[in-house]
Amino acid sequence: MTLPIRAIALFALAAAAPLCAQDAGKTSIDGRCQYPEKVVKNRNETVLILCDTVEIDRGSASATLDFAQRSWGSMARFTGSMSSDTMAISQVTLRDGRRLSATGTCRMHRRKDGELAVISCLAKAGARTFAANFVPSRV
Repeated sequence: MTLPIRAIALFALAAAAPLCAQDAGKTSIDGRCQYPEKVVKNRNETVLILCDTVEIDRGSASATLDFAQRSWGSMARFTGSMSSDTMAISQVTLRDGRRLSATGTCRMHRRKDGELAVISCLAKAGARTFAANFVPSRV
């Protein structure tokens, strides 16, 4: 069976495309949440989310970033309106299911080659501040 050139070209493009969150739909990425030592020293001021995966559920204008641990499930979910690689946070859902109105920003930082380098979120919900700093695995 031979495939038409067009089908081969589309397959090659799809196979070569990096795993990214710019496409609508769900994307799951392995990695881990990690924080600079300066941030860890001030952790009394901010809840630092622990995670080893992030699931990006992106619609046309909104998105949800769900930071999870494989063994525990969702640790925190940030929801808001998405524009390019930046999300204006409107809600944080905590591990226990509580949904909190929030303000803040998530940013998807990319390397020069377009690959995802870091997802950083910082949200204020009431008197608490929540942070997630996800670095994808490079394996």
